[in-house]
Amino acid sequence: MKIKSLIAVKEGIVNQEVADIISILKEHFELFSVQDLPYVNRVESYRIIEKVNISSAITIGGDGTLLGLSRFLPEHIEVIGINMGGRGILAQIEKERINEFLESYLSKDYLIEKRMRLKARISDLETVNVLNEFYIQRANFNQTPTFSISVENAFAMTERMDGLIISTPSGSTGYNYSNRGPIVEQDIEAVILNPVMPLRALPAIVIKPTLINIVSSSHAYMIADGQLRYEILPKENITVYKGDYLSLVKLKNSISQIQKMLK
Repeated sequence: MKIKSLIAVKEGIVNQEVADIISILKEHFELFSVQDLPYVNRVESYRIIEKVNISSAITIGGDGTLLGLSRFLPEHIEVIGINMGGRGILAQIEKERINEFLESYLSKDYLIEKRMRLKARISDLETVNVLNEFYIQRANFNQTPTFSISVENAFAMTERMDGLIISTPSGSTGYNYSNRGPIVEQDIEAVILNPVMPLRALPAIVIKPTLINIVSSSHAYMIADGQLRYEILPKENITVYKGDYLSLVKLKNSISQIQKMLK
């Protein structure tokens, strides 16, 4: 019996190479997608997860494609990221290793990494799960907001800055790293608070997953995994907390997140 799986492909790369990969996959997976793809069952929404016994999800492209699909996925679905040529921090299966991957996956000779995700509540609105980070950025470029940040049973501070990155270990190699934050090994339970352009020098702070309350003095936006945007009104309360895990498939001989960044 074929494995029922969702599939997502990076927009604009559906060529013969991608079609060949999907053709190989379809021999072992019954594939469903909201995109028009060769050899794939087209569906209207990801509610198919609730109607069909979906057990895995496959992305073809890069880390952005995996992030885009992952926010729809509950923890029990195993996520397979096929990397089409980028660094592939999250999408770890190189396209040249498809057959090796299939042999390992079908024989259950692989690892599952439980990746921590974050969620947030903005007043009464609950956000999606994010795998990498929330980035709160000022909306008005002629005004530097004051951020009031309190971390349950740890500390509180009030500082003027352009924005704030709240990152998971998975996201430590993304915006956090670009903003000179630390790289954290992916299996550590931690959250990184990384100030963006503060008026006085502030370090990035690594804390245990807990309730983080944030208020911006002025209009801002909260960017989820670089793809979704939520509006933040002045003085509106934001609470960031630990979300559901994501189950990421990894070959046993794959290198770590830190090793990839040091290559």
